[in-house]
Amino acid sequence: MSLPISVKSGGAVKPPWITELGGVSSEHPIASRLGVDVLNLGGNAIDAAITTSLALALTQPHLGGLGGDFFAMVYSAKDGRVYFLNASGWAPRRLSKELLAQRGLSAVPLKGPLSPVVPGLLAGLHALWRRFGSAEWASLVRPVVETARKGFPASPSFTRAINAVIGEVKDNEGFRRTYPLTPRPWSLIRIEPLTKTLELVMEHGPDILYRGEVGQALVEYVQSMGGVMEMDDLREYEPEWRDPLSAEYRGFTIYESPPNTQGITTLMILKILETIKDAGEVFSRRRIETYLGVYRIAYELRDKYVGDPRFVEVPVNKLLDVGFLLSEYSTRSRTQLRGSGDTTYFVVVDKEGNIVSAIQSLYHHFGSLITEPRYGITLNNRASDFSMDGPNILMPRKRPLHTLSTVIITKEEEPKYALGTSGAHFRPQQHTLFITNMVDYGLSPVEAIDAPRFLWDRKSLIIEDGFEVAGLTEPHQVVRYPGSTGVASILAFMDYGRRLLHADIRGDGLALGQ
Repeated sequence: MSLPISVKSGGAVKPPWITELGGVSSEHPIASRLGVDVLNLGGNAIDAAITTSLALALTQPHLGGLGGDFFAMVYSAKDGRVYFLNASGWAPRRLSKELLAQRGLSAVPLKGPLSPVVPGLLAGLHALWRRFGSAEWASLVRPVVETARKGFPASPSFTRAINAVIGEVKDNEGFRRTYPLTPRPWSLIRIEPLTKTLELVMEHGPDILYRGEVGQALVEYVQSMGGVMEMDDLREYEPEWRDPLSAEYRGFTIYESPPNTQGITTLMILKILETIKDAGEVFSRRRIETYLGVYRIAYELRDKYVGDPRFVEVPVNKLLDVGFLLSEYSTRSRTQLRGSGDTTYFVVVDKEGNIVSAIQSLYHHFGSLITEPRYGITLNNRASDFSMDGPNILMPRKRPLHTLSTVIITKEEEPKYALGTSGAHFRPQQHTLFITNMVDYGLSPVEAIDAPRFLWDRKSLIIEDGFEVAGLTEPHQVVRYPGSTGVASILAFMDYGRRLLHADIRGDGLALGQ
């Protein structure tokens, strides 16, 4: 049942979907449609998430392709528990500070053959399916393969990404053999090498990448370009099931992603905000200034303490202690945050109330720009986010401090919301805005996502038109609303057993349901 509800903001119109059964909200209509088709055939939310994720890897290869990372938070209606899957990649064994020094480098390059970590997405999807899936693996991949064979509409996001990197791939054989270089928005395109790979994934599962011909080709290509990834880096990779972090906020339980992600930053911000009686009106200058003071503390603590817990001890209890947080004083950091929308988030719910809140990414547009030409896999550039000192220092087989995270919210042990967004280092700020828009300011889920936003990059503020900025002394730039401030989706549980799904007006996606 789709109700005729719409939100009009700055000329944009995108209706939510309201259902008593299941649904999907993602950043491409094809991905949402294929996910809902799985639900209609009797699959559960996890089954639909596998198909949706692979469909996004096909239709949004610049954002979250097979060569990237994946995280999922799962709410199991059967046991009322929230689970977390970390399928972010680790650094190749041979990638080290010493190797960089030998090559005259002071940091991992932003692009190129040294910038990828091991791709975790396929291994993560298979781990998710093994634990919670109900349908056969091949049946979940097949709809994506069929879409790849027939072709699919190129999203405006994809066409913009191609235009953004076209000057960098002039002599890039792998890229130019894989992707259409002059696509028009919503024109029909095919990515033949990627179609071949998806056919192999359907038949053989992820082993074709981690132990088979696709992985071998990928490693050989990376090494031919000067990279150091080896088959052992792929073969020995395993995703991890971990407990999510959680914190109470004004009667709600907020579940966020644990380290190596920056999810704890969201919770630190909320713990401090909960102590503030009046942060100002929803679009006021006072709200901007209040939140900015909290952001300064939370981000400095993130950078001081958070890294891969397999390598560094992250003092989670300390970082979520209100007394400790309030005792911290932070001057403005000089390290600018790198914001980017080169990530894709989606959310799935089924008729039983199971939820998958998931996110996948190459990090920047087309990641490293390293695309293996036979199989069409573009590798991420996540290793560029390592530091050369501190808890996020580069080490072989270590996962970097990760910008990706995802949220599920419960109240009195019942699910209320699931949400997420693109946005890189800005993500904790965005999650905070969505949550407080609803909890503190009474905005509806649709309004909470679509409302104007403000973001802070440690140097200045980026403020979408609609906020009161008169008298604001912090350096700032007011941008057109809706702007390029991340693309979100949300699931909300409403009265009388209804569920609302909504895709951000800032993106190309769509919420669909049964």
